[in-house]
Amino acid sequence: MHWKTYRDLPPEKKHDETYYIIGLDIGNESTGIAFYNLNENAPEVIDLSGGYGKPSIPTVIQYIPETKEWVFGEYAILNQGAGTEITLSNLLSSLGHREYYEVDGKTIRHTSILALFIKEVIGNVRNINPKAEIVGIIAAIPDRLSNEAQLELRQAFQLAGYEKELLALVPSRECVLAHHYRNCHPAEGKVLLLDYGSSCVRSGVYELRNDGVTALSNIFNDEIGTGNLLDDVNVFFRELFGGETTSGFEQQLSAFTYQHKDLLFQKNIRTKPVKLYYNFVYPPFQQTVTHNYVQQLVAPYSQNFDRLISDALGKNTTERRIAPRDIDAVLCIGGGFEMLWAREAVEDVFALSQIHMYKNPKLVTAEGAAQTAARILGVATGQSYMVEDDHQLLGDIGIKSGDAFLPLALGESYWWQVHEPKLVLVNGKVSGELELFITQRMKEGHEITLASPLLSGLPPRPKGTTRLKFGVEFISNKRMKIKVSDLGFGELFPRSEYQEEFVVNIA
Repeated sequence: MHWKTYRDLPPEKKHDETYYIIGLDIGNESTGIAFYNLNENAPEVIDLSGGYGKPSIPTVIQYIPETKEWVFGEYAILNQGAGTEITLSNLLSSLGHREYYEVDGKTIRHTSILALFIKEVIGNVRNINPKAEIVGIIAAIPDRLSNEAQLELRQAFQLAGYEKELLALVPSRECVLAHHYRNCHPAEGKVLLLDYGSSCVRSGVYELRNDGVTALSNIFNDEIGTGNLLDDVNVFFRELFGGETTSGFEQQLSAFTYQHKDLLFQKNIRTKPVKLYYNFVYPPFQQTVTHNYVQQLVAPYSQNFDRLISDALGKNTTERRIAPRDIDAVLCIGGGFEMLWAREAVEDVFALSQIHMYKNPKLVTAEGAAQTAARILGVATGQSYMVEDDHQLLGDIGIKSGDAFLPLALGESYWWQVHEPKLVLVNGKVSGELELFITQRMKEGHEITLASPLLSGLPPRPKGTTRLKFGVEFISNKRMKIKVSDLGFGELFPRSEYQEEFVVNIA
């Protein structure tokens, strides 16, 4: 049924037990699904594991040539078979690149592979009710998913047969906020979201109002996510193994890492070493891991995570640092907070009364997506948590001279990121003053002159011998600071002490 058809049904007909409203969170690492229970008026997780382990499953799909069969999730990770299997992962990060795979002599689009996975995951609804009819789907997506990737994701839903049921692609942070505030109508306040549930760790401060949500900060780090940590754990286990490897070793090691990684981060490893049994080699043997080894492994992650929290409070649009006491709630989403060091990092900054721990981000996000879908379809109450976010620059910002344009900061980058300084060789004689034209090239094609400062006091030099360095630092999403310094030009024109700073308002 098309979601618009269901939305327009009379209220008394919307609560048919065969109608299912779905929230889906397909992550690069794992996937979760939930439905909105129309009888209980609450979202409810669908257990994809069959009752074993975490209800979410790894976002992995595998083709077995011998049986012409596709397998999904943990089965795809742990299945060893004859070694001829084709295992595909990173299904989300591969979107937007028009990728193809060779499977059993056939060329298959990436969207077709993802469609198989989507169809399998949503098919679990019929384990609850064989007569289930999907009437609406909200799919949660990463905040930074490109337009090209979103288009391919929609194509995957179409290929899976759910084009009419897909209401929207909604940023996962909005689904998390919808989940957290489902049972209350919050007063205006500030929320810090820390998401350690994927290869990209995200943090941000969001100001909640009765009429919407504004992102005061939106910080991410691609280097310290659980996916990267899992890769480092895999390397650690390989080095710990120390012996000669055989055919299929890497696949077996990946399965071993998936099964044993959590042993490294449990609390009691501080007092009692962990024994690992390498039972997939012959002869099998064991290795002992102490807390010191683990500390060395997580040290860079811990340091970067501390900085991420600090940046979320400091690099914001208010132009002043947000104090921890000004945060009304800290939402910690993701399995990373099961690691003692991550939990302690949060507790070092915030009071326990501020902190809300959600260990499985896929389930939290999926439930929030189901809640959002139910609200749009008119069967649930609650406010929208659509986030107003202007942390990305709307166009290239640079120096204009005639037809030439030197970008200092690129459009769609984030204002708080580090923007490398640029070197400029002035193509003209300098007699002590130089007028600049700071210009913003909007993505629609037009240009805006932001400022035309006059640099005074430059050393007089002939044409082509004045070399300047332009450093850019953003104060907020509305103001940037440009620092100009003289670099000189060879031995004839040595560097001077000239420096100039000025602030520019941006569009």
